[in-house]
Amino acid sequence: MKVKIGLAQFQPVLYDKEANLEKMIQFIKEASEQGCDIVLFPEMATTGYFTREKTAELAEEAGGKSIQILKQSARERGVIVIAGFPEKKDGQLFNSAAIIDQDGVLLGTYQKVHLWDEEYKYFSAGSSFPVWNTEFGTIGVMICYDTEFPETARSLADKGAEMILAPTANMKPLEHFQNIYIQSRAAENQVFVATTNRIGVEETTHFFGESAAASPFGKLLVKGSGDEQLYITELDLAQIEEARSSFFYLKDRRPDLYIPEAAGRERL
Repeated sequence: MKVKIGLAQFQPVLYDKEANLEKMIQFIKEASEQGCDIVLFPEMATTGYFTREKTAELAEEAGGKSIQILKQSARERGVIVIAGFPEKKDGQLFNSAAIIDQDGVLLGTYQKVHLWDEEYKYFSAGSSFPVWNTEFGTIGVMICYDTEFPETARSLADKGAEMILAPTANMKPLEHFQNIYIQSRAAENQVFVATTNRIGVEETTHFFGESAAASPFGKLLVKGSGDEQLYITELDLAQIEEARSSFFYLKDRRPDLYIPEAAGRERL
């Protein structure tokens, strides 16, 4: 099966959900008109990244107004939408992504597990790596800093993810890391990996874009610039079996010798 994915790279306006949702609806429309099956948005796409003390005010439950608007747009345009947003859940705040199918059904949310820098001041860390079976394949989600931990993608691949999609807010001077991680996570797990990174400046931080996707062979399929744009690429899911029949990274693993993941380790 071939799946066409649109990486919707843009600059969210800090605190302005209305402006951001309007932009996102435009991208969903454009992606649909170009035959995309999936549209991937950046981390914290609905609010901007540095929400800080306004995080609780801006956060929404999964059934909140912003997600309802995205559900309606996904249903009208017949595309899967994955978008970052600040989520209220069970009395906590999370840096999350909503996964909405082409019928406008919210399949679930993913809560970012690995919190970057000061994010822990405003968010709780997620505690699981779910996957979702869709008409276009099995999807796993990781958010930005999650990408830098190989355990994230391996956990998702072990659960059957065929594509791992990453809403991101990655900043200069980390451009070279982004390509390394996207290609490595794809090659070592023999799945498709894609990221949509935001652009623009908030406070003194410059987000560089360069949204990208890589094949199960670790080859870049698309790499963006620093401009606002919808980058489109096609994923041929048959390449997963092709890669796994050529190289045996998953079969040749020795998990009996690996150090178990430490739970509750203190922040250094």
